[in-house]
Amino acid sequence: MSEDSTLGNIQEQLIAALEKSKAASKTLEDAKAKLAPLEAKAAEAQEHVNQLMNEYSRLTGNVRVKGRVKGKYNQTPESKLAAQEKRSYSRAINSGSSEAEAKKRAKEAVKKLAARLGVKV
Repeated sequence: MSEDSTLGNIQEQLIAALEKSKAASKTLEDAKAKLAPLEAKAAEAQEHVNQLMNEYSRLTGNVRVKGRVKGKYNQTPESKLAAQEKRSYSRAINSGSSEAEAKKRAKEAVKKLAARLGVKV
């Protein structure tokens, strides 16, 4: 008999826990439903702020340059290409190539880097 009373007790506890879980799930769903419009409004407000910041930057001339900041200066893809061209040209000249061959090697190196950076030459 003690097994039956223990089993009955566990069943009662299980039913109570299931009811609590169901109520908690309902509360969570209600909270999510109330939160969705607020998230949409926040996203719209953030988009508006971004547009205003872009407009301000455009009007003041403080346009962000696409590139990676290294040290205290900005390395744009164009500056990387120019540096690669100069390096390749210098290496070719120093290795004894003619000027025409050095220019050709420099252009090839720039094309490879531009492809890797996703920039048109």
